[in-house]
Amino acid sequence: MFGHTPSQGDLSFSLLLRALRGLTLWQPILVYAVAAVIGIGLFEWLSFWPGGWTGDVIGTFLLLLGFGVGYLGAGGILLHEARGDALPGIGQSLRFGLRMLPRLVALMIIEGLLLLGLFVVELVVFLLCNIPGIGPILFVPFFPLAMLVNAVVFLLAIIVFNLSGPALWHGESVGRSLRHTINIARSKPGSVLLMMLLLVGLAAGVGGIFALILYTGFSMTLAAAAPVMPQAFGDFSTIFWHLLGAMSANGQADGGFALIPDTLANTLYNGGISSAVALAGALIFIIPNVVFLLGMAHIYIEALELVAPEDV
Repeated sequence: MFGHTPSQGDLSFSLLLRALRGLTLWQPILVYAVAAVIGIGLFEWLSFWPGGWTGDVIGTFLLLLGFGVGYLGAGGILLHEARGDALPGIGQSLRFGLRMLPRLVALMIIEGLLLLGLFVVELVVFLLCNIPGIGPILFVPFFPLAMLVNAVVFLLAIIVFNLSGPALWHGESVGRSLRHTINIARSKPGSVLLMMLLLVGLAAGVGGIFALILYTGFSMTLAAAAPVMPQAFGDFSTIFWHLLGAMSANGQADGGFALIPDTLANTLYNGGISSAVALAGALIFIIPNVVFLLGMAHIYIEALELVAPEDV
C-alpha cells in the first residue's frame, strides 16, 4: 500500500511532487490516446455518412464515449499508481473504463439534478417575492442569502465534480461515490480546493514546458526540411531561401515559388505536417492532464483516509 503522510489531519503538500510521477507513466497516456483516437476515428467516419445530421449526432456521441472511456481507464491506472498497487494492462483498463462509463453518466445526471433542484427552490422563492406587500420584504434578506448559498454551492460543486472521477476509479458505486465526494467537500473544502488550484498551476506549467519543447522540435525539423523540400512547405521554404539568398529548384528566392499542385504527393506532405501538429497538440493536452489526474487520485485517497478511513 502506498504510504501517505497527511500533516496534522490534513492533506500533504508532498502529493504535488508525487503527481509529477505522471510524466513517467506511459500506460495512462496510451489508454487515453487509444480511446480518444478510436472516438475521433468513428466521428470522422460517421461524418461522411449520407443522411445529414444523423451521422454527426452518432459520431459526436461515440466521440464523447471514447473520451469518457479514456478518462476512466487512464484514471483507473493512476489510482493504482497512487495506492502503490501493480498497474493493470491496457486492455483491462479500457474494459474498466467502458464498465464504469454508465456510472459516470449517472453520477453527472444526479449531480446536475441536485443543482437544478436548488435552482427551482430559489426560483419559487423569487416568485413569492412578487406577492404585493410581503414580496419586497422577503426579497431584502433572501437575495443576499441566496448569493451566499450559491457561492458555497459553487465551491462545493467544483470539489464534488472533480472528485467524482477518482471515486469511480476507486471502483465505488454511484451512491458511495456521491456520499464520499460530498463528505470530503463538506469536511475539507479549503485544503482540497487549495490542492486542486496548485495542481492546476502545476499541470499548466508542465503543459507550457512541453509546448515550448515541442515547438522548438517542430522549428528545428522545419529548419532542416523546408530549404530542401520547397514543394512540401510552400511559403515556409520561401522564407528560408530568402534568408539564405539561394536559388530553389522550383523558382527564384525573390520571385516566390509556383503554387503546389493538388497531387497525391502534396496530400502526403500535408498529412505529415498535420500529423506532427496533431501529435504535439495531443501530447500538450494529455501529459499535463495525466499529471493533474494523478494528483486528484492522491487527493481523493488522502481525503478519504481522513473522512472515511474504513472505505479506503
